[in-house]
Formats: sequence, structure tokens, C-alpha cells
Amino acid sequence: MKGSDVPVVSVVIPVYNALPYLEQTLASVAQQSIGMDALEVVAVDDGSTDGSGERLDAWAAEQPWRMKVIHQEPSGGPSRPRNVGLDHATGTYVFFLDGDDCLGPEALERLVAMAEKNNSDTVLAKLVGVGRRVPKQVFAKNVDKADLSKGDVYYTLMPFKLFRRSMLEEHKLRFPEHMRISEDQHFVARAYLHSKVISIVGDYDCYYVVKRGDDGNITANGLELRTALEQADEMVALVTGMTEPGPLRDHLVTRHVRVEMVRRFDQRYLDADAATRRELVETARPYAEKWVTPAILAKFGLHERIVIHCLREGLVDELTAVIEWELAGRPGKSLVRNGKLYAAPPFPAPDAAEYEDLCEITSDALKVSPRRRLDHLLWQGSVLELGGYAYLDQVDTDDLVTELILRHTRSGKEVAVTCDQVPSPHLTVARGKETYDYGRACFRVRVDLASADDGRPLQSGDWHVSLRCSAHGLSARGGLGTALGNGVGRRGPHAVSLPGSGKRVHTARVRPDGAHLVLHLEQAPSAVTAYAFSITGKAARAIRARLT
Repeated sequence: MKGSDVPVVSVVIPVYNALPYLEQTLASVAQQSIGMDALEVVAVDDGSTDGSGERLDAWAAEQPWRMKVIHQEPSGGPSRPRNVGLDHATGTYVFFLDGDDCLGPEALERLVAMAEKNNSDTVLAKLVGVGRRVPKQVFAKNVDKADLSKGDVYYTLMPFKLFRRSMLEEHKLRFPEHMRISEDQHFVARAYLHSKVISIVGDYDCYYVVKRGDDGNITANGLELRTALEQADEMVALVTGMTEPGPLRDHLVTRHVRVEMVRRFDQRYLDADAATRRELVETARPYAEKWVTPAILAKFGLHERIVIHCLREGLVDELTAVIEWELAGRPGKSLVRNGKLYAAPPFPAPDAAEYEDLCEITSDALKVSPRRRLDHLLWQGSVLELGGYAYLDQVDTDDLVTELILRHTRSGKEVAVTCDQVPSPHLTVARGKETYDYGRACFRVRVDLASADDGRPLQSGDWHVSLRCSAHGLSARGGLGTALGNGVGRRGPHAVSLPGSGKRVHTARVRPDGAHLVLHLEQAPSAVTAYAFSITGKAARAIRARLT
């Protein structure tokens, strides 16, 4: 990279009254492991009055960098200085760095390496919040080629990313200077949609985002909410204009409905007076009607669906009650009806026409079901005895049936053994004023390996062990590898005599393997080996060590 006439990265820094943070920002650029010969710094002073402009000039004079400093009249926002910086950039890539944030020392080197590896047009840099919240889930790991139509990529629309400059210029991408807020969303969304490859650097803290001033309050005459929704309306129009109907478009629009509208109706809404609440609902109502199709509504969770419905219908008091219910932890006992599970919010009522569409939580409850733990594991000859508890979340256990499922990993064959339900009054759980009866959640089951397969012995190999719970027309299944109690851990091999040719002795071992609990069954090579696995003590361990 040394000696190249074309910088690898142009770092564009919009600056407005950024002292004293500016010193740290520039120092973080100077410390980049990619080397200053690979960089170009384009700093745009947007009419600073605190000496930031003079400090930029001093840095440009003091450092042997490719550094350009442009001074301009204040524009009132970051769009204009970013655009001016982009107009002066000459690097293969562009990175936007705010004048009060800073980079991790290896940030640009890692981002460029990711872009070169995958021919990426956009590379997301892992963010770290300094006094503020930033997206985290999207940066859980490195991703070579991210899918914009799913996951959390579109939930990070800050401009602190590496962009291929030729892609930006080909599509004439610039920040909209008329937008008071969300100008970075407009730019990044178009960059995403024009990028052939989007990558993520998630294994290194690349960019430190510093909290800037007040985050605002939606109840101040409704101005912040109104402005946010107007700008979000432009974003919805943008993404619908650049995409075809389908999963991608629905995913992008869902993000704007959730972030720019639904999430704003929280404690701040409850803190407002009645007149302001009415104003906020009426402000959001036309956008809720305009943006949310049935396909998009189906992508939201319980609380979000009800909020959207209340906004569409202009239901101020009902919305207030629903938000209070959500913040209180959703008190009230869920309702089972026709094999489906429904929540019990204060609105709508169970007999309302919209209740089932808005309040069904079957899939949400079954995702975390069965709640389970294995506390007991004991061998008695060829019989494996297991015990613990298992139940469906938010479903009474009065008609609960629990089955142990053995699945042969090679053939896919499954063997089901019905468990004995054991009284468990200690598992009754209270949620607010409501109580769920989990009094039959405990189980005991005996699996005879000699006859479990419809009277035949289990075949050799690995069997995944799981539990299936059924109650009130609902059913869910879950593995046991991560549901082991303190008294159940990795067990040594056990000798099992199974019927068949020569009644050969088998060795059986139960062990966790990630999410799975695995029963491994194999024929012992000799009677001596089987004997070694069947006895205990120091001598047994010595013999087994010689045989394995």
C-alpha cells in the first residue's frame, strides 16, 4: 500500500464545534494499523466557532498525511459537510467518521481486508456505544455476505461503514440536505440496495460512538414524532420504489414502522397529558394506515400488533391501557382456544372480532417450550431411568402428556416412550395475579433398551434424546443437552445385555453434545471388554484405559 497514488481509504470527517473530542478523533486516525500512506483524510469544517477549524488546519500542517481541510458556512446538519467531503475524496473506499467519535486501531485494516476478500461494496463496522446504545446483535460475528432481507443489517443505518467509492459514484449517492433527521438512513439504505455484497466485521471493536446531547422527547408538542414520521415516510417511499413486492420490501418497511413509530409509544407516551396523547395518536394514525399491509402486520409481535391497531383506529385510552399492561409485564392468564394460545391484554376483549388475529401467541410460547430439566439418570441393567420436569409455557398441566423421544441419527427412526406424570405442586407459577397450574410437570420414565423399539432392542449407533409435551391441543419438543440439572452430567459407559445373535453385550453411554443429549450404543468387541465397562472402581478404570 505504501507509495500508492490512490489512497486505499478516504476518511471523511464532518466537523462542527467538536472540541475537545476532535483531538481524540484525529489521533485514532493517526494510529490506524493500515498505515497513513494508505489513507486520505478529508475534514470539512461546517462553520465551527469553537476553534475546531483552526485545529484541523494545524493538524494538516503538522502531519505528513494526505489531509485536506475544507471550510464552509454552517449548514445546520451533517449532510452538507459529508457530501463536500465525498466530492473531494479520491480513495478506493470511503469511511465516514464523525468529529467526536473515534476508531479502533485496527478498524480500517480489518474493514478493507473484509471488502477485498468478498469484493464487498459495503462493510459494516462493529459499533461500541460510549454513553449511548448501539445495535449489538448484528455484530455477533463476522459475515462475508449478509442477507439484507432478513436479520438486523437494515437496523443499523448509521453511516459509519466502509463504502466502495465507485459504487457511490456510479449511483450518484449523496446525503439528502433537506432532511432534518434520518439523512444518514436515506444514504445508507440506498447504498445497501445498490451493493452487490454487504459484509460485516463483528469480531473487532471498530467504531466508538459518543453520545451527543439530548435524544429528544416525543411529547414536545408532538414535533419530534411528526418530524420522525414525515422523514420515515420518505424512507418507506424510497425502499418501496427501489424494491419489488415481497420479503425484502416487507422486511425493510417493517424496520421503519417498528423503530420510527411503534417504539416511540412507551413510557414517554404515558407521561404525556391527555391532549398530547390524542395529538400523538392522530399524528401517527395516517402512517399506520398507509404503511402496514397484512403481510407486514404479521411480522410484528403481540404488543406491536395491538399498538398498530390502536393507532389505525385512533384508540387513545385503549392504547394507554395496552402500554401500561406491557410495561407491567403482561399480567393476566393466557387463554387456550381451539388448540391455540392467546394473551390476555386489556384490549381487545376475548369476544372482539379482532382478538384472535391480534392476540395469538402460540408460536411465541412454543418457541420457548417445553420448559424442561433433567434431574435424574440411572441405569438398572438394560433399563435407563430418567426423571425431571417439562411443561408448555403458559399452559396448565391438568391434561399434560410427556413423551421421551429417541431419534436414531443415521436412519432417522424415532422411538417414543410415554412418561409417568409425577405431582409437582412446587412448580405452580404466579404471574401477577394469575396462576398457572404446573402441578403435573414432573415426570419419570423407564426405557428398556432391550425392547424399546416396539418389542425389539434398539439398534446400535447414536440416539438423540428429547422430550415432547402435549397439553390442551398444543405440542412442543425440545432437546436435553443444555437442560441437565446439577446431578446429571457426563456418565461413563454402561454394559447392557441385549437379545439377538449370541446375546452380545453392548456398551451404552449418555453424554451431552451441544443442544443434544446423546445415547450412544455399540456392541462390545468382547466379553472381557463388556465386563470392564460393567464394573466400577480404580481397577475398572485401569482396565478400561487399556481397552480404549
